[in-house]
Amino acid sequence: MKNGWKRRSVVVLVLMLAGCGYHFAGSGSLPAGVSRVFITILENRSAETGVEKTFTNDLIYEFTRNRKESLAQELSSADGILTGSIVSLTVENIARSTVSTAVERRVTGTVTLRLESPGGRTLWSSGGIVERQAYAVVSGDKTATDQNKSDAIAALSKKLAESAYNRMTDDF
Repeated sequence: MKNGWKRRSVVVLVLMLAGCGYHFAGSGSLPAGVSRVFITILENRSAETGVEKTFTNDLIYEFTRNRKESLAQELSSADGILTGSIVSLTVENIARSTVSTAVERRVTGTVTLRLESPGGRTLWSSGGIVERQAYAVVSGDKTATDQNKSDAIAALSKKLAESAYNRMTDDF
């Protein structure tokens, strides 16, 4: 008797979720009927050298992970071209042990993306996508702090790529 009730509850829950249009983030279709996307290297407008490669690779990985068949290997085989910029990467202190000593910082990244047709017509644009990642400041060890910052930027890049992919494939 109890198992039958549980099964009916699960079925009702699944039907309710399906009925309200619930779906997992990033599971929708690409904008404007695009089926194959070519991703260009992002423009780096930040002061951090080399992050354009990391951010672009994470964006490519996000497509590969979620929808490998939609990633065009060559520009000529794409019906959508994804371009964009790393607008900024800023660092701020978020925790201090004294007025002049930070123990934790946060890096904030902003990217903008645009999906265009091969003819240059804008099919979708993201606006500013912003993510944040905290990292520890190691007292007296600049090398360790710099490594923590690099790790935070890498984690931030993954968050930005996931957010960008989810926004682009969100059918709302």
